[in-house]
Amino acid sequence: MPVKRLLLLTSVLFFAATFLPASAQAKAHHVVFALTSGDEADWKLTVGNIRNLLADLPPDSTEIEVVAFGPGLGFLRKGASSEVDIEALEVKHVRLVACENSMRMQKVSLADLVAGAQSVPSGIVEVVTRQEQGWSYIKAGR
Repeated sequence: MPVKRLLLLTSVLFFAATFLPASAQAKAHHVVFALTSGDEADWKLTVGNIRNLLADLPPDSTEIEVVAFGPGLGFLRKGASSEVDIEALEVKHVRLVACENSMRMQKVSLADLVAGAQSVPSGIVEVVTRQEQGWSYIKAGR
């Protein structure tokens, strides 16, 4: 009897994995970076770490999000030294999000941020939520 159950379970899993659309299949790697530093050296270190991840992990199975809050919000501002690096990250489908609390405190609007940047109500809540969903947490910078 256990053999029949095992065969049935294997068959169900095989067909589910085969017929689910690619967008519905889970990615193997989920990484969230918390960027709280206004130091450009930390921004470059973060971009380098992301590039290394994408070089060594299959890009189609890796999901990366950078959450910028506090002084780290400067990373996403138009005209910042990081703008060229950000464009390269966006091509690789790295999600860039800004904390709306930090935006309010710094009087920054979404229009002040690089194209493609998104926002979340609270950067720290976004990081905690991602960790609770099983994402790997990286403190960006030094």
